[in-house]
Amino acid sequence: MPRTRLVWHLFAGWCGLVVALLGGFFWLSSVQLARLADDAGQQRLVDAALGLARTATTADGGIDVAAFEDRAREAGPTAGVTFELFTADGRPHAAADTEPAATGDPRLVAEAAGGRIASGSRYDAARGRRVLTVAVPYAVAGRTAAIVQATAETAAVDAGLAAAQRTLLLRSLGIAALAAAAGYLLAHRAAQPVHELCTAAARLAGGAVDVPIPATDLAELADLSAALDVLRGQLVESGITIGRQDTQQEAVLGSMIEGVLAIDARQRIVGINRAAAELLGLDLEKSLRRPLQDAVRNPDLRRFALRAIDCREPVEDDLVLHGLRDRTIRLRGTALRDVSGEGGAVIVLNDVTEMKRLERIRRDFVANVSHELKTPVASIKGFVETLLDGAALDAADNQRFLEIIARQADRLAAIIEDLLALSRIEQSEEAGNLPLEAVPIASVFAVVAADCGLRVRERAIQIDTSCPDDLVAEVNAPLLEQAVINLVDNAIKYTDTGRTIWLSAAAETADEGREELVIRVRDEGCGIEAEHLPRLFERFYRVDKARSRKQGGTGLGLSIVKHIVQAHGGAVAVDSTPGMGSTFTIRLPLASRATPKKLEV
Repeated sequence: MPRTRLVWHLFAGWCGLVVALLGGFFWLSSVQLARLADDAGQQRLVDAALGLARTATTADGGIDVAAFEDRAREAGPTAGVTFELFTADGRPHAAADTEPAATGDPRLVAEAAGGRIASGSRYDAARGRRVLTVAVPYAVAGRTAAIVQATAETAAVDAGLAAAQRTLLLRSLGIAALAAAAGYLLAHRAAQPVHELCTAAARLAGGAVDVPIPATDLAELADLSAALDVLRGQLVESGITIGRQDTQQEAVLGSMIEGVLAIDARQRIVGINRAAAELLGLDLEKSLRRPLQDAVRNPDLRRFALRAIDCREPVEDDLVLHGLRDRTIRLRGTALRDVSGEGGAVIVLNDVTEMKRLERIRRDFVANVSHELKTPVASIKGFVETLLDGAALDAADNQRFLEIIARQADRLAAIIEDLLALSRIEQSEEAGNLPLEAVPIASVFAVVAADCGLRVRERAIQIDTSCPDDLVAEVNAPLLEQAVINLVDNAIKYTDTGRTIWLSAAAETADEGREELVIRVRDEGCGIEAEHLPRLFERFYRVDKARSRKQGGTGLGLSIVKHIVQAHGGAVAVDSTPGMGSTFTIRLPLASRATPKKLEV
């Protein structure tokens, strides 16, 4: 339905009122003018009839009909009146004019015979004119002597009346125009405060809370203005509260490690935080209002979303996102129900890939350490039982069994010592209180060469060392020596006789522009397959378990290296090509102590 402005409503009502008033006034005025004109015409005819009757009155109180007729013929054409004479009882005398218009009106004559002046008008269709007739009783000495009927046409009177009506109509229209103009001004003035309040309310609804609320003298509009002012204050307060809540919500969602994804009943994304966008590989802005099946090409996630929407209780499940690196996502969905009843769901995504990996590492660690400890303990127990069963009496077997027991005890002690060393290093790593001092790296290499010298000579392996004499770094010298010794010892184990091991140290600039101490241990051994490299620094992880135990390793050497490097705030990496050798690289902060990285198992 089309809407009309208030000013036009008021103006239309005013115009309707003016038209009704002026129309009624014009009608009443016209009726009154017509009545006055008829009364004046009737009175003129009455006076003419009585005057004519007086001139024809005889001395004895009768009427001289001949004299009446003569006077009627003389005065009638001049005055435009036709006279007729009747007896007192209504019977006609001789007529003064024989034309049809001069015939008497029996109704009027009969009324006049009763002593009253009778009048009436009729329309003469033959002539197309209105005719006015009066019947006047003429009394002489208190009795009716005769009845005189006077008839006249009203053309002249009607013409004057029409002219008066036209004048009245024109003046009424002029007054109506002035009243309409005044009404429009009054309507505009009355509607202006309402228009200003509507404009202020519209701007207020559009968010312009600083818009001034116009004041008015009208009581109702003043109350409305006050209510709008109160509403503006409430909107400002509500806006501040909502803005603060939105900011807090965005800050909370943005700082959450878990991803949060909100969808409606039609599985359209209505909310998503940065963590969820990164997990699902989505654009934070472009993904809003998009269907979930278009944004994420994963049927398992879509099925979980349907379950979350339909189920009243929270649902949980694990999802694997395939990519360059498969990730395991823990999903928890809760259904939402809004006032419209459509609802939706909120899905919390938690990347548990690392947790799953750590759980697997812990399981492997427990299995490995149990196996590593079980082997020497079982060997020691078996040979002790053999000796107790009588083998101790045989000197040759006795000596051989005791030597085996001693080797297994040494192996067991080495495993326990490495585990204790790892524990101490982890404690220092977590506390961040590893004591550091400025140490020449060349002196560290000298200790390494001395410690590994015997094994190198036994295997006829050459160690090529390269290190600037002025290269100094803040390190824990004993721990760094142990890390480099473990790497060199590992290289010796897997390098064939006559080969070379390269040990080098240098100061290099990292991508971030900071100086780093880079230590590399490169060998010409058998190399390592790529599938083993990600787990190479795990505890008790062995590439070739049979050969590793034969070489006497505990399976903890590289894990100790990793934790020593992390305790210094550095990183260790390996690059290997099967059949060509391996290169282990240690990177440590050179200029100042860096914050140790988070502990890894």
